[in-house]
Amino acid sequence: MLVVGAGPAGLTAGIELARRGVAVRVVDKRPEASTQADKAIGIHCRTMEIWEDQGVVTEAMDAGSWLYGQTVFVNGKRTHQVDWSGLEELPYAHLGLPQYETERILTGRLRSLGVEVERGVELTGFTQDDEGVTATLTHPSGDVEAARAAYLVGADGASSAVRAQLGLRFEGGLSMFPQLFMLGDVDVDWEMPPGHLVRWVRIEDDGDFTGMLVCVPLRGRNRYRVATLAPKRLQDTIGTGVVPPGFWKEYDPPGLADIQAAIDDLGPAGTTASNLRWSSIFRIKHGIVDRYREGRVFVAGDAAHLHPPAGGQGMNTGIQDAWNLSWKLALAVRGEASPGLLDSYDAERRPAGKAIVDRAVAIAFTDEMDMEDEKAQFLLEMQMTMNYAGSPLVGEDAGRPGARDGFDGGPEPGHRAPDVTGLRRFGVAHDLRVFDLTRGTHATLLLSADGTADPGALEELAAAVRRDTRGQVRPYLVLAPGTPVPPLVELPVLTDPDGRFGAAYGIAGAGTAAYVVRPDGHVGFRARPVREDTLREHLAGVYAL
Repeated sequence: MLVVGAGPAGLTAGIELARRGVAVRVVDKRPEASTQADKAIGIHCRTMEIWEDQGVVTEAMDAGSWLYGQTVFVNGKRTHQVDWSGLEELPYAHLGLPQYETERILTGRLRSLGVEVERGVELTGFTQDDEGVTATLTHPSGDVEAARAAYLVGADGASSAVRAQLGLRFEGGLSMFPQLFMLGDVDVDWEMPPGHLVRWVRIEDDGDFTGMLVCVPLRGRNRYRVATLAPKRLQDTIGTGVVPPGFWKEYDPPGLADIQAAIDDLGPAGTTASNLRWSSIFRIKHGIVDRYREGRVFVAGDAAHLHPPAGGQGMNTGIQDAWNLSWKLALAVRGEASPGLLDSYDAERRPAGKAIVDRAVAIAFTDEMDMEDEKAQFLLEMQMTMNYAGSPLVGEDAGRPGARDGFDGGPEPGHRAPDVTGLRRFGVAHDLRVFDLTRGTHATLLLSADGTADPGALEELAAAVRRDTRGQVRPYLVLAPGTPVPPLVELPVLTDPDGRFGAAYGIAGAGTAAYVVRPDGHVGFRARPVREDTLREHLAGVYAL
C-alpha cells in the first residue's frame, strides 16, 4: 500500500493499515513536519473515540486543552453562551490541540508500528492496472523510483497531485470567498469564560456580514489563536467577488498591530493583544470532488473536500475518511473482502463529506446557533450523529411486530455504536464497557439473550461466524439482568446487571438480538430475533466468506 501525504488523514490511513499487518509506505513531499498552529486545532469527540482505539488518546489529552463551550457576540452584544460540559454519555469531550501536535502524535504511533514517514518524497505520476498501481516517486537526492503498490491513497492536501492526475473535479466548481483572512497566535488580556471559543460577528441591518473575530483558546494562560479579516490594505487588492491578477501571490504576514486593530474593532473595549508568536494570511475555499475513487486509487481529507474553518470540520472529516477506508482496504489486500466492499467508501464518505461542507459554508459568516437544542447541535458539530444510514453495506432484520421482536430505540444501521458502561465479566474485578469489546481492528458481534434463549445455539452461531470470517468478527454474549450464566466454552459471556446495554441498544425484554459493530465503530447490521440466514447474508456483503 502507498499513502501519499502525511497529514492527519494520511497518518491515520498508515496507522490503520499497519495495525492490520498490511505493508504500507507513507510519503510526503514536505521535508519537515509543520511546527506552527496555523491549521486545525479542534479535536471532535468522535475523533477522540478513534484515538482511544488507536492508543493515542491519553497522549493527546496530555498535550491539549479542553474546550468547555462557546460564547458568541453579535454587534457587540452577547447573544449565545453554550456550555459543552455535562454530556456524560460521551466518552470524551471536545479537545483543543494544534495540528502540528496531532501530526507529531500520529507520526509517533505510526513509527511504533514500524513505519517511518518518508519526507521530501514527491509523487510525480502514477499508472494503474488490474493488479495494482505504479507510482513515480522523486526523492530529495533527485533519484526517481517506480514504486509498486496494490492500492494508492491520495491524502496529499488541498493541492493534491493525486486528485489532479485522476482528473477529479469539484462538484459545481471550487468556490472561494472573496475576502482575505488572517491568523495570529497571541496572548489576550480579557476576562472571558475559561476554555471557551469566543466569536464576534458584525451583521448590518440589511443582513450583510461586515466583520468577524474568532478566538480559540490554546494551551497556556490567555493564549488564543485569532482568526479575522485581513487588513483593509490587503482586502482592497482583492476586489469584490472576482479574483484579480496577483490574488495568488504570497502576502507578508500581518503584524501585532493588525491583530490589535481587529480586536479594537470588534472585541471588548480596552483589550490588548501581545506576544505575537506567528501570523499568516489565508483564503477560504470550499468544495467536494465528484468521486472519491478511480480504480485502485482513492482520495481522502483535503484532497477530496475543502471546508471553511467554521467548526474545525476539515481535519476531523479527513481522519474519518481514512478510518472508514483503511479497514476495507486491508480486507481487500488480503483477499478477504466481498467484491463490492471498496465501492462503499465513496457511497458512505462522499455524502457525509458533502453534508459537512455544506453546513460549514452555511455557518461560516452567521450567528446561527440552535439554542432550542444545544445538545443536538453540539453532537452534530462533533460528528457524533454522522451516519451511513443510506449505505448498501448496512441493514437490519427487525423481525415481526410484537413484544419479543423488533427494536425499541437503539442505534440504527449505519449509526455510531454508543459506548455503555457497567458490563461485568467473571474474573474481572472492574466494570467493562462496550468499547472494551469493540476496540481493535476486528468487527464485533454483540449477541444479547435472556433466560428463554438457547445458549448452545448461539455458541454454535458464534463459532460459525468466527470461522467463516477468518476471525475478523469477534462474538460476545451479553446476558440480560437476572439471566443465569451458562457454561459456555467458545463464546465469551458478559452480564448487563443494571440493564444499561439493553436500554442503550433498544433490546430490553425477552428473546435474542444481535448487533454487528464494524471496525470503524458503526452498526453494520442488527437483528431481533437472531436468525442465522440474515446474519450470514449481511456478512457476505462485507467479507469473502
